[in-house]
Amino acid sequence: MAHPGRIAAGALAGTVVLLPEALGLDRTAPWPILDAFRRRLALGAAGLAALAAARPGPRRDLGIGVGLVAAAALVVSTVRHRPRTGGGPDGEPLAVLGSNVWIGQADPGALGALIRRERPDVVVLLEAGDHFRRALTPEIDDLGYRGWSAAPGRAEVEARGAGDHAATTVLAAPGLGDVTVRAVTRDTASGWIELAGGALGDTRVLAVHPAVLRPSRTPEWRRELDRLAALVADDPRPTVVVGDLNATCEHRALQRVLRRVRSAAAETGRAREATWPAGRPRRLGVAIDHVLVSAAVGVGSFEVLDVAGSDHRAVLARLRRPRGGAVPRG
Repeated sequence: MAHPGRIAAGALAGTVVLLPEALGLDRTAPWPILDAFRRRLALGAAGLAALAAARPGPRRDLGIGVGLVAAAALVVSTVRHRPRTGGGPDGEPLAVLGSNVWIGQADPGALGALIRRERPDVVVLLEAGDHFRRALTPEIDDLGYRGWSAAPGRAEVEARGAGDHAATTVLAAPGLGDVTVRAVTRDTASGWIELAGGALGDTRVLAVHPAVLRPSRTPEWRRELDRLAALVADDPRPTVVVGDLNATCEHRALQRVLRRVRSAAAETGRAREATWPAGRPRRLGVAIDHVLVSAAVGVGSFEVLDVAGSDHRAVLARLRRPRGGAVPRG
């Protein structure tokens, strides 16, 4: 006969690991790190629970409790990765490429070849400052891209002398025309940039890189994701967010952002394709590099691409921004 107390104990243990937000634990370390691997942990817990439930005795009751929570965690994971389509099919094409270049260690030749092949309208480079931008320029100089960098603590773009570690660089294709570029934060761990105007029309592109998710930096990580949620909520313009967000769709902190925008990866069925670490098979990593779009922006395709020398894979999204307010594209 099942023992309710032991079932409850198993359910509580499973909740602590698999659904920490139900207990308010996901705001503190180390639970956000566990959240990133929720689905794999839930599948493993479900397997162990099934083995335990097949044997009589106390372990059976504990297994039932853990198994119930594992099933609930898998449902939560599925819901958080579900697509939410939007945008019109007749919008203007907009291709964006995002790549964390690992403190400038990515191979400029390999990245340049990728840009040359895909010809994105906007390129967002994380952990890339003046040094990496100068190394990349000869590889794509004939394509006419213009570049700007931003570093934390500085109000301006074109942050001369900015190191690769905390800087963000944005490149704009010549067809975008007379775009405007500005730093949107001064107190984040990395520089954040807004690209707008020109052939982007009313659409803006945000290049962002919230703080890394480590136990000691969990409050900073959560604060910066909340900052991103406010940025997308406080401006009615069509928005595209590109960057290494150091968060997966499993994280409630990122879900607050996703209440206002949608994941291009989810809409193309590639939400679980890992972008980090690049040195391991994609099925073993996590998807922390994202392209997010507001409701007015359509999603055509999304790809995860390898870049030699970096510990991150790049992400490429082909989008459709709403028509209106654009200048002719060259």
